[in-house]
Amino acid sequence: MFKKIIAVSALLLAPAAASAADLPRRSAAVAPAPYASPVFAWSGFYAGVNAGYGWGDSKFSAGRTGSAETDGWLAGGQLGYNHQMGSFVLGAEGDLNWADVSGSAVCQTAPQTCSSKLNYLGSARARAGFAANNVLFYGTGGFGFGGLKLSDTTGASASEMRVGWTAGAGMEYAVDRNWSVKAEYLHYDLGKETFGAASAKTTVDAAKLGVNYRFGAPAVSRY
Repeated sequence: MFKKIIAVSALLLAPAAASAADLPRRSAAVAPAPYASPVFAWSGFYAGVNAGYGWGDSKFSAGRTGSAETDGWLAGGQLGYNHQMGSFVLGAEGDLNWADVSGSAVCQTAPQTCSSKLNYLGSARARAGFAANNVLFYGTGGFGFGGLKLSDTTGASASEMRVGWTAGAGMEYAVDRNWSVKAEYLHYDLGKETFGAASAKTTVDAAKLGVNYRFGAPAVSRY
């Protein structure tokens, strides 16, 4: 009797087993493709505009002792080129700004006023920095120059282009593949200028905001 029960059960279960064998097997799970993280490419030529504020002084000596503190606005443009190697960016930039950075002081050796005025300010600099995707932190330095006029109330004056050095740092943020904005600080030392029986050493600090347009610099991707 027991053997008959087993035989009947086997006959009843056989069709179900055959149907289960015909079911499609579950495919192995496929791992999702890794996300492509966009990386901004800083390499290429760029041009832009900037504006800011400058402050400094002209220290008079040799017959007219005093220090004329100067300040005023500046605005202009820049041209440059970047070359990116991994996260490091090397480049060169030149800029030229109209300036109205001026001031005066009483010269203590003689009862008169000494004045200093910058009509323009520019530079030709190297840049080196570190890129974190679309943010660039950089240091910069090179030649600085400016159109300087020195004068006093006796009528003595000198007006010429002064050449010295400049150095500073900045940060640039890429809004998209072509446009970026930047904030920059530069210190200029324009050396000593002689006029009449006096001389003056002029330095300027400038804080600037700017906008750059990058020519044909595509964004690339990495995995």
